Amino acid sequence: MTQDSPARTGTEVRVDMVVEAPIAQAYQVFTTGIDSWWNRDHHIGPSPLAEEVVEPFEGGRLYGRCVDGTECAWGRVLVWQPPTAFSFTWAIDLTWQLETDPARASRVDVTFTPLDDTRTSVTLIHSGFENHGDGWESMRDAVASPGGWPALQEEYVKVVATA
Repeated sequence: MTQDSPARTGTEVRVDMVVEAPIAQAYQVFTTGIDSWWNRDHHIGPSPLAEEVVEPFEGGRLYGRCVDGTECAWGRVLVWQPPTAFSFTWAIDLTWQLETDPARASRVDVTFTPLDDTRTSVTLIHSGFENHGDGWESMRDAVASPGGWPALQEEYVKVVATA
């Protein structure tokens, strides 16, 4: 497994990694298996996170289900093409609350490329931060920080190798 530090350029953050898993497994763990690696502290619901969910179809929701039963849909699936491509909106505003205006969401694109039967290259590009409005750089910088995509990447890489 190899991990690179995220590349932050202009209006995007890019994370590249190689995981020790076949492509179908890498895709499944990242998408419908998101609950197995998503940090419980990374949610915007009203109570502690019980489960993180990706609905497996274009137009599906990405949401957190809280222990009090509430759901907070913080994204929509834009591309669902197993096992090679997955894209979704990031509908979280600059104060880390739910963004209800779809035009003000950023976008996350994840591609999966087989290197051989047991290893997969995974590239995540978070872009469109300028859609968040004035101060968008704070969101870009936050998701590129060690506690953002790199922390989630680290956990994903561990989980996918053991799935």
